Amino acid sequence: MKTIHPRDLMKTALFLFFICSITACTKDKNDNPEIKVTPPAKQISIADLKNLSKEQSVKIKDSGVIRGVVISDASEKNVDNTKTLFLQEGTGKEGIMISLKTDHNFLVNDSLEINILGQTLTTINGTVLLQDLGNELIKKIGAGKIVPRETTVSELKAHKADWEGSLIRIKACELISDNGNYSANTKIRDGYGTLSAKIFGEAKFSGKALPVDINSVLGIVRINGDEVQVAPRNLSEVVPLKYLTDDFTTWKNTTWSSNLALAEVALHTQFAKWHGNLKDGAIKQLATPADAVFLKAGKIYPYLPKDSIASSLDMYPADNMTLKDVKVLRITFAASKSVGNVRFLEQSVGNQEISVNILPFNTGTDEVMIGVQVPIESTGEAIPGKLATPKGFDDYYKLQSLTSSFKESGKFYTAVFFIPSKMEDLQAMGITVGNRQQWIDNPKLTIINRSSRKTSGISIKHEDRYIPVIIDKVEMGF
Repeated sequence: MKTIHPRDLMKTALFLFFICSITACTKDKNDNPEIKVTPPAKQISIADLKNLSKEQSVKIKDSGVIRGVVISDASEKNVDNTKTLFLQEGTGKEGIMISLKTDHNFLVNDSLEINILGQTLTTINGTVLLQDLGNELIKKIGAGKIVPRETTVSELKAHKADWEGSLIRIKACELISDNGNYSANTKIRDGYGTLSAKIFGEAKFSGKALPVDINSVLGIVRINGDEVQVAPRNLSEVVPLKYLTDDFTTWKNTTWSSNLALAEVALHTQFAKWHGNLKDGAIKQLATPADAVFLKAGKIYPYLPKDSIASSLDMYPADNMTLKDVKVLRITFAASKSVGNVRFLEQSVGNQEISVNILPFNTGTDEVMIGVQVPIESTGEAIPGKLATPKGFDDYYKLQSLTSSFKESGKFYTAVFFIPSKMEDLQAMGITVGNRQQWIDNPKLTIINRSSRKTSGISIKHEDRYIPVIIDKVEMGF
C-alpha cells in the first residue's frame, strides 16, 4: 500500500481551492453583466430650430431632440386639424407648430421629446412649421405647464415674430364680430389696438355668442402674412368681466343742509366718492323740463353742464372699495335736450347755480361724447412740447375710447374705456413721466364732457358752444 505524504495532501487542497475560486469569479461575472448607460440625446432649443427656417423647406442635419409642453387643445378643435399640435419649450420661451403624418392624442400640458434628425422645417405665410413628422418620433416624457405671457394688442404686434407659436393672455378687451358670435371674422380689441381672433369653422365654440367685455382671453399666437392673430383654446379661458354698477340712485346727500357746505361730499354714493365743481359742474339734480321726456321721473342725475375745459366728474374710491382692479368703464350718457338760458342747481349745497346758454342741438352734425382722463401727479419733470406742471399738481392724460361720437340728443349711448393697470400700459399711452407708480397703486379717474359743436360759426371761444350731458350709470368691470 502506497503511503500518502501529508505535504501532498496540502498541495491537493490548495489546487482545489484555486479551481473553485476561478469558477466562482466566472459565475459572478455571468450573473452581473456590465450595464451600459446611454447618454441623453442632445437637446436643441426651439428658438435655434426656428432660426434654421427659410421660405423653402430645409432638412434638419443636426442629430438631437426638441423638448416642450403641448399648448394646443385638440379636443376643442380650434386648431388646423387632428394632425397638428403646438409645442412651447417653456414659460417665456418660444413655441412651434408641428404637423404629424397621422392623428395624435396628445393633451394640453403633455411634455414631449421629439427626434428631429432628417425632418423637414419650413415657413408657410410667416408660420414656422415642423412638417409631416412621423408619430413614432415623438415620446411623452411627463407633464408640464406653460404660464402665458400677459400682454396687450400693441405689444403683441411688436413681438409677433418672437412670440409666434406660443401661449399669451390679452387682458381686458372686447371680442367683436359682424353677427355677435364666434366666427372667422372675430376681432380682439383692447385700449391699444385691434387684431384678428383665429376661429376655425370646426371649433366647438364656433357660432356661440360672444361675451360683451372680457377680463382676459388666452390663446396661441398665429401669423398670417403680415397679420398677427390669436387662436383661443376654449371658452373656459375666455373670462368675462364682473361688473359693479353705480346707477346714481344711492346718493348720500340729496337735500340741502346747512351742515353740508362742501362740494367734495355732495356727489358721494355708496359706490364711489364722486367729486364735482360748484362753479362749472358736475352737479346732481332732477331732470330739466326738456329732459323729463326721456329721463326717469324722480331720479337725480349727474349733469356735466359745460365741456371738458370746465366740467368734470372725478372718481375716487369709496371706503369699502378700490379702483385698483377696475379694468373697464362703461359709461351710459345722453346729451340734454334743453335749449336757451338754463340754470343747473346742485340740490344739496345751497343755492349755487350754473347758468348756461344752450343752442339747439344740430342732429347729425354736433357731436355727443364722454371722455375719461387719468390724473398723474407731476414730479416737475419736463415733458417735450409741454410746459412743465409744478411738482405735486396733476397732469391729465385722456384714455382712448372704443366708441365713436354720437350725433343725436335726448338718447342714451354707452362709451367703453379700458383702464391701464401696470406701468407698461401707461407707457403705451405715452405717459413716461410723473408719479406713475402712485397712480397704479391708487388709481383715480376723471369723467369729462367731450361733446362739441360742429355747426358752422361756433368756436371754442363762444360760451354758447356747450352741450350739457347727463350720466345715467357707470359700470365698473373687474
